[in-house]
Amino acid sequence: MARRLILFGAFDRHNFGDLLLAHCAAAAQPERAPLFAGLLARDLRAFDGHRVRALGEILATSPEDPGDLLHVGGEILTTTAWEAAVMLQSPAGAAQAISAFDRNRRARLAWATRVLKSRRRIPYVVGGADLPPGWRTGFRAVGGVAFGGLRKAQRAEVLRALRSGDALSVRDRVTQTELAAAGVAASLVPDPAAATRALFGTRIAQRATCSAVAAVRRRMPRWLALQLAAEWGDDATLAAVAAVAVATARRLEAGIVLFRAGLAPWHDDAEVLDRLAARIAADGPDIALIRFGSAAVFDICALLANAAACVGTSLHSWIVATSFDVPARCLVRSTGAKPAAYIDTWADEAPRQWISLSALAAMDGGGFLA
Repeated sequence: MARRLILFGAFDRHNFGDLLLAHCAAAAQPERAPLFAGLLARDLRAFDGHRVRALGEILATSPEDPGDLLHVGGEILTTTAWEAAVMLQSPAGAAQAISAFDRNRRARLAWATRVLKSRRRIPYVVGGADLPPGWRTGFRAVGGVAFGGLRKAQRAEVLRALRSGDALSVRDRVTQTELAAAGVAASLVPDPAAATRALFGTRIAQRATCSAVAAVRRRMPRWLALQLAAEWGDDATLAAVAAVAVATARRLEAGIVLFRAGLAPWHDDAEVLDRLAARIAADGPDIALIRFGSAAVFDICALLANAAACVGTSLHSWIVATSFDVPARCLVRSTGAKPAAYIDTWADEAPRQWISLSALAAMDGGGFLA
């Protein structure tokens, strides 16, 4: 009997990178028809995602049939149960949970356990002990830059799962070093989205004619694609980003397109982009400015592939843009951040490919690409 292939990852919520990684994982094994699993059942097909089933439901269905559970990329080694549960809520539900439980660690964990129907502290990591007999598990291009900062019990849970796997690869040297210090050897491979152009170039070229990208093309022949996570939403940071974005657009003789790379809680916030747009309009009234009208994965890919440049806090936006040879910079809060770790591992001239928050305010009029 053929073994079932279950692709397991954080593609049960809207995040550009995670939804794209699900496509990359399926494309890597075109001869198999995978099931897409998350922590909870979700249907993200409206955003070019997949119909995702809850992993617990899949494991309870014909557990005697052999299966291969492949953990699919992203920072799954350090996403806690609390973080995962909040990000799977609606914005209103997330705000309610944070208000009720954020100050009490035990209450947070208890609530997350109820929501996810799982007692795992790091729920996107599943070890052999959690699987039916005869099943195999593997980890492909996973990330865990903040592994050293996990609590002892969380670290132990992750290490047990990794040691039970049949294969383990990570996407950056920081994660590889952290795991090696804990006695776990992992190979180093690029994030699968680095092959976006090779895997999906034709599909993305077709999406360049979609209504959202066509609306951009009607307004501007060249554009800077700009994205910003909600946590960058304080007034001082928005002012600094807007000033450098305007300088960059003028240097490129381009307009600016604002887009969101994640709709889930703790990702990108529409209100933050509203305020950023207001700052850009004030600093650069001569700069054409558009809010991108789609959050679909391949529409975003088409926007990035045809941009004059791309800047943002989203690592996968940087990865996709660079796969199309589009100049890109990633904004990071500190040198130890996830994007900095990945870029330093794989990019030529790595220090010039990301910009720290502290360096942003000191940048001159040359813009992000100077």
